[in-house]
Amino acid sequence: MTDAGHAALAAKLAAALDPGAEQPLSSQIVDRVWLDVIDGTIETGERLPTVRELAVHLGVNPKTVERAYEQLERLGIVSTRPGEATFVRLNVPDDDARKRRHELEQCGLDAVARAESLGFSVEDLLDALDDIRTAKRNHGRDRSEE
Repeated sequence: MTDAGHAALAAKLAAALDPGAEQPLSSQIVDRVWLDVIDGTIETGERLPTVRELAVHLGVNPKTVERAYEQLERLGIVSTRPGEATFVRLNVPDDDARKRRHELEQCGLDAVARAESLGFSVEDLLDALDDIRTAKRNHGRDRSEE
């Protein structure tokens, strides 16, 4: 995808995003990219804009785009090569992977419901999960230094 292609994708995403929607922006990005891959607007093998490029174009926090790219990777829609780029790969998951993914989504829905019952938003929950992930990574580094 060329720079013009990146700008076109970003413009299309920007037009589709609804900051006032209940669905998090990262999920909206995932849905839009997925639809563009399915309809052929974005082809397998194409390079997507970097997290920073897309965040700047969309006027969102880079963590929002990072979450979207991570979700797209978990879904088998993209593949990230550290230091290079994120590419569309569209590998269809097997039945076991789809079942596990469904169970994970149910776990997420339960967590969202619980967070909301405590007065927190989905974004608050995502931030808390990101903090937990960072703490686990740091804990793992601390242990490897012993």
